[in-house]
Formats: sequence, structure tokens, C-alpha cells
Amino acid sequence: MSDLLISVSGVRGIVGETLTAELALNYAAAFGTFIKKGKIAIGGDTRRTGPMIKSAAIAGLLSTGHDVVDIGICPTPTIELAVRYGDFTGGIAITASHNPDEYNALKLIGPGGLFLSEVQAVRVNDIYSSKKSIAVGWEEVGRLSSEDSWIDRHIEKIIHLDIISIDQIRLRQLKIVADCVGGAAALAADKFFSRLGVRYTLINSDVGEKFPHPPEPIPENLKQLGKAVLDSKADIGFAFDPDADRLAMVSEMGEPLGEEYTLALGARYILRHKQGPMVVNLSSSMLNDDVAQEAGVKLYRTKVGERNVTEKMIRAKAVVGGEGNGGLIYPELHWGRDGMLAAAVITQYLASTKSAISALAGELPSYTMLKTKIPASREQVDKKANAIEKAFPKTEINRLDGIKISGDNWWVQIRSSNTEPVARLMAEAKDPKIARSLINAVKSVLVRK
Repeated sequence: MSDLLISVSGVRGIVGETLTAELALNYAAAFGTFIKKGKIAIGGDTRRTGPMIKSAAIAGLLSTGHDVVDIGICPTPTIELAVRYGDFTGGIAITASHNPDEYNALKLIGPGGLFLSEVQAVRVNDIYSSKKSIAVGWEEVGRLSSEDSWIDRHIEKIIHLDIISIDQIRLRQLKIVADCVGGAAALAADKFFSRLGVRYTLINSDVGEKFPHPPEPIPENLKQLGKAVLDSKADIGFAFDPDADRLAMVSEMGEPLGEEYTLALGARYILRHKQGPMVVNLSSSMLNDDVAQEAGVKLYRTKVGERNVTEKMIRAKAVVGGEGNGGLIYPELHWGRDGMLAAAVITQYLASTKSAISALAGELPSYTMLKTKIPASREQVDKKANAIEKAFPKTEINRLDGIKISGDNWWVQIRSSNTEPVARLMAEAKDPKIARSLINAVKSVLVRK
């Protein structure tokens, strides 16, 4: 099947195969046709294909009469923040996030620095597929300029948040190792950690032709960081993904904590200083229920997707939210997952206590989360939906995003992939054996004739 994905998030594919310069130009023109008149911010990560895809997207935007401001190589949250605080009507991030080197993508950002809603994205995709983009005359073609200040402005806004105390962080004299994975964080990390007031070592902070290791910040890709933490006797290790909207952590013992702890511990600290609801997606850990219960606040769950979380945060007037893939959202900064924000909050949490990060994580209940996928089309999953539900009598069933079945201190979820003909299975429980049995029970129903 095609590796090109056109979805509510934008368009993503393998460059030179499914994602071409022509497609990027036409897709950006569709976005320019949809978005109201005004300046568009554009930036992206460090992929070798970035300049080509960005140049094509800029051409598409200029052709619709929009002025474009290239804010350079920078984290995706920096672009979101620029759209929120700058004189921009929208933005485009040229990044395939955690996907390998051969991929790239256009992520579309609307007014206020939020990713497009499903309704808005459908409209852009309709314009693109129907080839109804506008093309202005030569006298109305947009102008291109550049600004290189937005990473600095992003860092300063984090440093001056009311939940961050630079004096307290400096007194704690924390030592940090950060893996920039040769991505956008490499352009920001040195100044960020310097301003944060910690002692730090950066690894993979040079930008090369390829990422130095698989770029998704999951435990199997953090061995180098774990060793560096042990070798330098650091208090914590931070791992960014290529566009720095996600953050994973390695403990002082060199062990990956798992991305779920970024959100849970970050939210726990924030909720000790701000009272209000919390929003996460349905696939995020039960750790978040424990954090919300401890703080005495309401926890809301949404479909997977950053925009789904932020929409609910706005409606619920939430003070914190995010997704369990290492994405922390603090609306007083901007409406997006932010790796540097998460690093600052976790560092602040450490600075406010004499505890090690492993001890802070150990204060929360221990769960085992398993993730896998099996070949299955959406139609196959839909056919088996009733049978799956019947296999788990006297449980809570949620059909908001696939099928999520919840019991006493456990849950299992099956979701059809939007990108490939597979079903994604997730389960979480206090007992690893129960988590495995939940996965096996759903598998057995799916493969049953």
C-alpha cells in the first residue's frame, strides 16, 4: 500500500516516493487557500530533505498571496508558540516527528497555535484533492522573509513561567545529560539548559545526514543515554525526538522510565501549584488517574491526537494535559506538546525536593503497559467488535476511540491504524501477566474464524 498519509495532522510520506516537492507545494497551497489572509510561519527539524520540502511549501503559500516568515530549524512547539504570540495567522512545521530519516511531513497549525481541528483539516484536504487552490496574480504573490529569534523567545517564555524557579534550580546543582538525536533540540539545548541553571552534557547534538540512532524516544533507543548518565553520575537523562515535542527520561541509575512518566510526573508537579482539571487521551496510562485523584481534580480522556486533547482542555478550562508518549501540554505557555517545557518542569520538580527521579517515579503506583499490533483491516476489527466486547463481561466499554475495555486496575484497547492495515493493541495492568493475558484474549477473538 502507499506510505503517503493525508490525515487531520497534515501529510506525511517517504520523500522521493510518496512525498514529493510537487505534492508539498500543492498541499501548502491548499492550506494557503483555506487559512485567512496574513503571515504564515514555517520551520522544521533537521532532516536532509527539509530544505527541499520547506522550499516547495513556501512556494505554495506564496502562490496563494500569503507572506511567509521562515523561522528556521526549530522545534515544532516553537512554531506553535510563534503562531500564538507572533503576528501570524497560521504555521507549517516541516517534520515527520519520530519517524525515520526517509520520512518527512507537513504539519498544519491554525490560529492561536493549535493544530487544525478535524473539520478544518477535512476542508484543507478537500481543497487539495479537488485541486481548487487559488493562485494570485504576480502583483499579489506573497513576500518571503526570515526571523531567527523564536527559539530564544521560546526559551525565555519557559524560564519565566510562574511554575519555574531558576534560583531554586541553581541551588540544587543538578546534573543532566540530554540526547538531542541530531534533531531540532540540537539548536536549542545548549542555551536552554544554560538558562535553566543546571550542569549539563549534550549527546548527539551535532546535525548530520542521518539521525544517530532510531529517533523515537522509546526505551530500546535510550541505551547510549543511559550509559552517559551513569558515566557522568548525572541526576537524570532527557531524550528528545527530532522535532522536540516529546520527551523521555532516564533515571539516575541509567534506566529508562518510560514516556508515560513524563506526563504523569510533569502534571503531578503542576497540579501541586495550580488547581484545575487535567486532560489526557484514552491510551495514556492509569498513572494519570492516580495523579488527578491525588490532586483532587477531574481527569478527562479524549481520542488520541494532540488537537483532541487541546480542544477538551479549552472546554474544560484544564490547567494541564498531554499524551502519554512523552507529551506535556501547559496552556499558559502554548497549546501543544513541548519537550523543553517538560524538561523544565521535571527539572523544577527535582529541584523542589531532595529525592532522586527514580524515587519520585516510585511514589506512583507501578503498572505494566504492553503495546503490539497485528495484521487486521478496519473492517475486520469492526466485524469482531461485538465478539470482543462479549469476551469481557461486566466491564466498562468505551467506543470513543476504537474499543477500550476497562476493569479493576486494568484496561485493554484495540484501535485500527490510520496509516497501515493493522490493529494496534494496548493493555495496562498492575500485574504483567494480566496485561499479557488481555492482549492475548483480544488477539484470539480477532483471529477466530
